[in-house]
Amino acid sequence: MNIKYLKLIFVAILSLLLTNAFSQEKVIDKSKKKKPAWVNATIKDYIIVTGRGKTVDEAKSQVLPEIRKEIMNSVAIYVRSSSEITIENENKNNVINTIEKFKNTSTLQTADIPALKGLSLNKAEDYYWEKFQDKKTKEVTVAYHVKYPFSEAEMQKIIRQFEKQDQEMTDKLNSIVDHIDEIKSIDEIYTDIKELQNLEDYFVDQRKEKAQMGIIRLKDMLKSIELVPIENTLGRLVYAFKIGEKYYASSKKPKYKNSECVTITSKTTKGYEQIIEYEYEDCMEDEQNQITVKYKFGNTRVEKTFYFDITSNMVQAFVRGDIIMKALDKDADNVNTFKLDMTLGSKYDAPFIVDKIVLKWSNLPPVTIDNINQEFAGKGTHNLILTVNQQIDLKKTSSKNKPSIDGTIYFKSKATGETKRYNFYGQNVETDW
Repeated sequence: MNIKYLKLIFVAILSLLLTNAFSQEKVIDKSKKKKPAWVNATIKDYIIVTGRGKTVDEAKSQVLPEIRKEIMNSVAIYVRSSSEITIENENKNNVINTIEKFKNTSTLQTADIPALKGLSLNKAEDYYWEKFQDKKTKEVTVAYHVKYPFSEAEMQKIIRQFEKQDQEMTDKLNSIVDHIDEIKSIDEIYTDIKELQNLEDYFVDQRKEKAQMGIIRLKDMLKSIELVPIENTLGRLVYAFKIGEKYYASSKKPKYKNSECVTITSKTTKGYEQIIEYEYEDCMEDEQNQITVKYKFGNTRVEKTFYFDITSNMVQAFVRGDIIMKALDKDADNVNTFKLDMTLGSKYDAPFIVDKIVLKWSNLPPVTIDNINQEFAGKGTHNLILTVNQQIDLKKTSSKNKPSIDGTIYFKSKATGETKRYNFYGQNVETDW
């Protein structure tokens, strides 16, 4: 249907409504003796609008919004009435059919089009106002009419601007929604939600639904954020944001709620890893020590408490029970090779490595067993069995003559490399010689 014909119908209906309304009113004042012919008319290259209010100034203030609305309605009629014809060749059973497809363009959005910002009443060619009084209520109202020049060329300029902006908004929508699976940071999720909310307000057609679905999907991602540990060692905590099976980066700084004995010394980010360095020297081993991190992304709150055990690197080994020795090679005077079997106790879970053992009998040179390099882990008891290829005096080391022994065990923490030693005195010994 022709645009001008549609506008004529609209004006005719409006005139009919105004005539019915004004029949209940009488004119009590006007800006000119004779009403101009252009009032409530349709004139090529002009926009005729009316502002209503209780005073002249109030009615005048409604004119520019009415001009803007009239332009947008005219553009909307143009956009809705235009169509795109595509010609496709369809092959069915080797018969080529030519098909014309009509694709209606989308409904016009009330976009922030640059050309509309240049509207000004100073550009109006003529104006005329009338003051009316309702015959029954005596209420006074003003109708402010304006004849505003607006050519077809200006209309086409606005249409081109609209189409350009509309395409840009569509491209932005598609770029965000179609690449959700490629997002690598929580910050980007939050930013994309804000962008889609703006696009949701802009669109009125099916693209609005696409923006809404994108928002729902992104908000569901925020609700699914987990904080998972990657490394949790004394003095150093490394964790990451995880959604499903993927890790995500974030530049956001957390809030902390920690044990009083904890002092955070640094917080850094490396890729998706969130790294916290802290001091724990004042923490007690019988307390539940922890670091809690909290984040807020919009209305979504994410937090996690990471516990740490200050004994996790501690090692403390000692001899428990009798030390057993069995001769593997001996003669009348000496034991040349023997098997040493001793039970070690560990106070903590941390793994430790036994490096060296020194055995001491009174009035005899000590026996040093080097390069043992045996590893143990966990609380409780551990069995250490060694074959010792060192010659010792058979009679003077026999448990029949000397039922106890002194010595030192040298061991180190596997985690820190810290070396310690445990001295034992008067430990029961049992030999088979």
